[in-house]
Amino acid sequence: MADIALLIKKYLKDDLDGNEKQELESWKNESEINQQIFDELIDDHYLISAVADAYKIDSDIVARQKMHGLITEEPQLPVEAEAEPEKTMIRSLWPKLAAAAAVILILLSIAIFSKQDREPGPHVTGKQKAEPDIAPGGSKATLQLADGRTIVLDNTAMGQLARQGATQIMSKDGQLVYAPGEEDGKNEVLYNTVSTAKGQTYPLLLSDNSRIWLNAESSIRFPVSFTGNERKVEVTGEVYFEIAHNAAKPFIATVNGVNIQVLGTKFNVNAYKDEEAIKTTLIEGSVRVINGMQRKQIRPGQQAQVIANEITVTDDVNVDKITAWQQGYFRFSEDKLSEAMKNVARWYNVEVVYEGGAANVELTGDINRSSNLSSVVKLLAAMDVNARIEGRKLILKAQ
Repeated sequence: MADIALLIKKYLKDDLDGNEKQELESWKNESEINQQIFDELIDDHYLISAVADAYKIDSDIVARQKMHGLITEEPQLPVEAEAEPEKTMIRSLWPKLAAAAAVILILLSIAIFSKQDREPGPHVTGKQKAEPDIAPGGSKATLQLADGRTIVLDNTAMGQLARQGATQIMSKDGQLVYAPGEEDGKNEVLYNTVSTAKGQTYPLLLSDNSRIWLNAESSIRFPVSFTGNERKVEVTGEVYFEIAHNAAKPFIATVNGVNIQVLGTKFNVNAYKDEEAIKTTLIEGSVRVINGMQRKQIRPGQQAQVIANEITVTDDVNVDKITAWQQGYFRFSEDKLSEAMKNVARWYNVEVVYEGGAANVELTGDINRSSNLSSVVKLLAAMDVNARIEGRKLILKAQ
């Protein structure tokens, strides 16, 4: 099937030799299903839609020309170039699919496999052996109450879960919600902790209406009700914040001794133990990063990194890439596999093993986090990385 996909790709590039044309014609004539597959895969609207659906991206994004060189070695045809009328539309299609160029061959293979699997022809003699795969992570976490009790947060946790002081704790619309009630006059501060394991993510709404998203292997410890003159929480791992504005009560996120002070803003904190730096990336508003006696204030699009007790600020970072996880994507842009696969390993709860020089191969592309691990394998294949799944291991080898 992969060979047929390659032939179709070469057909679209008008690059078939005589033997390949005959082989493709023979395959088309084997069944009506094959002919239907071929007709769909040479249709420009179908291809654009297929790529957009596969990566949950807009067709305008598909049409961008970021990766034209990955799909063809010759320069893009100029608008005025002469071509056979029946090929003009097909030739012009490829630049429009440039953003997905690295995976177009994979899409062809998937389409062929899925259709033949649904309607097997006479040549199918038995069940095909399923390739090993691993399901993605999902929305799940663990809530630890002030008294030590724990509650598993998943799609079965609904309605009111507990009450801490005057605050009601509820599961509503897939998120944990802290609804403050009338204070009972007690000054006791009660702390809760929400944590995720590998393969888990979870959103919550704090009592001050600040919204929090936890990535895999992350946690946040916070008071169920904010009293005093500040709102202070402690986090680990990676957390995305949308902080409700309150000039009289600044919000402070503490991670490994570093304080991030805000009034009302959107920012992302990455502080995994296997990362060299604590990274604070600002999306909106303003934050101040404090480490001992050092203080750095950053503006939107900047990232503060704390390494060995030093704060450095980087301008114009790729905010969309950094926050893609919160939107449900992996977004890679010339990232070495040794770095890119850290996020993959956490989400799919796998160990990544590198063979040869695979760790230094650069990866570019988007993957929906709701996809199985096999989608990552297919993207890697397009980057000349041989990937295989063995149990809970993802083994990578540069071709």
